[in-house]
Amino acid sequence: MSKFLQLNQLSYGLPNGNTVFSNLTYTFSQPITALIGRNGVGKSLLAQIMAGRLLPTEGSCINRDLVYYLSQKAHENSAETVAEALGIQSILDALQRIENGSVDPDDFETVGSRWCIQDEALNLLADLSLSHVSLATAMQQLSGGEQMRIRIAAAFLSQAQILILDEPSNHLDYHYKQVLWSMIQSWQGQVIIITHDRYLLNQVNAIVELSAKGLTAYSGAYQDYIEQRDAELASAIQQLNAVKQTEKKRLAVVQQQLERQAKRSSQANKQRGEQNQAKILLDRQKNRSELSSGKAKQQRDQIAEQGKLAIQSAKNRIDQQESVVLHGYDVDAFVPKILAELNQLILPYLAEHLCEFHGQIEKGDRIAIVGKNGSGKSVLLKALAGKISPSQGEVIHHVSFAYLDQQLSSLDLSKSILEQVSDGQTKEKITDLRMQLAQLGLDNTVINQPMKALSGGEQLKAALILALYQKKPAQLLLLDEPNNHLDLPSLQALEQLLQSYRGALVIVAHDQEFLENIGITKYLVATENGWQWQENF
Repeated sequence: MSKFLQLNQLSYGLPNGNTVFSNLTYTFSQPITALIGRNGVGKSLLAQIMAGRLLPTEGSCINRDLVYYLSQKAHENSAETVAEALGIQSILDALQRIENGSVDPDDFETVGSRWCIQDEALNLLADLSLSHVSLATAMQQLSGGEQMRIRIAAAFLSQAQILILDEPSNHLDYHYKQVLWSMIQSWQGQVIIITHDRYLLNQVNAIVELSAKGLTAYSGAYQDYIEQRDAELASAIQQLNAVKQTEKKRLAVVQQQLERQAKRSSQANKQRGEQNQAKILLDRQKNRSELSSGKAKQQRDQIAEQGKLAIQSAKNRIDQQESVVLHGYDVDAFVPKILAELNQLILPYLAEHLCEFHGQIEKGDRIAIVGKNGSGKSVLLKALAGKISPSQGEVIHHVSFAYLDQQLSSLDLSKSILEQVSDGQTKEKITDLRMQLAQLGLDNTVINQPMKALSGGEQLKAALILALYQKKPAQLLLLDEPNNHLDLPSLQALEQLLQSYRGALVIVAHDQEFLENIGITKYLVATENGWQWQENF
C-alpha cells in the first residue's frame, strides 16, 4: 500500500449545518507539499481530519494513522515537562528501569531501537539553540518562542512517516526558519506544511490550494504557483469575455425574430382592418402570430437565463482569484520633524547589552526592528507604544499613533468585529468600514460572530482594521508582526497599504521579503553589542 496521504471524496460540515468543504479527492505524492488557502477556508480543519483528530462528515482519508500533526495552537498543559512535550518521557522511563536491572519485555518494547533517544533529543534541542533547556524543565518556564521550538522538535522526534505542520514558522526569526527548513529537507518521510510564509513556499515541491471550489494542485514552488495562477486568471477573463459575447449574439438573434414577428403582426392587423376578408381566416392568422410570438419570447427568456448562468460560472473562476484590498487613508501633512522621543531608556526584562536605548522617530521614518527571538524587539516596541514603563528614562509622543501587538489585545473576544469597529463611528464611516471588512474577505456571516469564534487570521484582520482606521488617523504606526497568520492575498493587501501609507512606521517582522516590499529604510538591529542602526539587514 502507498504511504502517501490520500483523500477520497472528503467532506466536512459544521454542527450548524454549514459545509466547510466537500468532495475533496487528492493524493499528496510529493515529498514536501504546501497547503495554502484564505483564512477561514478550513485548512486547519482539513489538517485535523488528515491527522485523525476529527472525523469527516463524508469520505475517507487513507494513511492518516501514519501522521504526526503539529497544531498551530499550543496545548495548555502547564505541568508538562520538556521530555513530555517531546513525547519521549515513557522511553526515558523505560531506559532508566532497564539501567536499574529491569528485564520486563514491556520496557524493551517501549524502547524499541531508540536506545540513544536522550542524546538525539539533546542534539536536536542544540540545533534549535535550546542547549540551556533540560528535559526536566517545565514548559511553563519557557518563552513562547522556546515552546514553539520544543513543539517543532517533538514533530521531528516522532518517527512518523508523514508530518503535517500547521504554520510552523510563525514567530520564528530568519535563523530559525533556516533551521526548520534544514530539518524538513532532511526528513525521510513526507511533509505537508500549512503556511503563508514565502520563505518556505519558495522551496517546496508542490502547492495545493484549498478554496470554495475545492483543492487545486500546482507543481513547483511559490513563483511557479504565481505564474500558473496568473495564466489561469488570464484564461478565466478571456473565457468570461467570450461567454458574454456569445450570449449577446444569441439574444440579438432572438430579439430580431421578435421584432420581425411584431412587424408582421402589425401589418396583419392593418390588413384586417382594411380588407374584407373572412373573419375566421383573419382570426386564425392572428392566433398563429400570437403563438409564434409567445414561443419566441419564451425562447428569449430561456436564453437570457442560460446566459446569466454561463456568465456567473465564468465569473466564479475570477472571483476565486480576486485580490484582497486595504485602502490607504490620508494623514496630516503638517507634522513635526520629531514624532517620538525615547530618552535614555533602561528597559525591563532584557539582557544587559540590550536594555539601554536612546533615540527618536522622525517624520518619514520606515523602521524595522529586527533580531533573534527573545532579543527584546517586542519589549522595545511596547515601550515606544507606552504599554510598558521603562525602568528609567521616558518616552514622549508628539503625534497620534496606532499600535498592534502580537496578542491582538485591542480585541474584545466576546464582541463581534462589527460591534468593535462601529464604536464611536458615524453611520457613513461604519458603511465604509463594512466595505473595508468585506474587501478583506470578512463578509456579513463573519463580522457578526463573536471574535472568539474566528480563526487567527480573521482576528488579525479585525485588529488591523481597528488599528489602521481609528477615528483620528494615526501619524505613526507601531506594528508587532502584523503579517503572522495572514493569508497570501491579505498579506499582499497589507504590503500595498503600508507601501502607500504616508506616515511613519515602526514594525517588528521576520519576513525579509515583506520588509522589502513595504519600503523599509532603516533597520534597528539587536546585536551582541546592543541596539545598532543599519541601512540593510
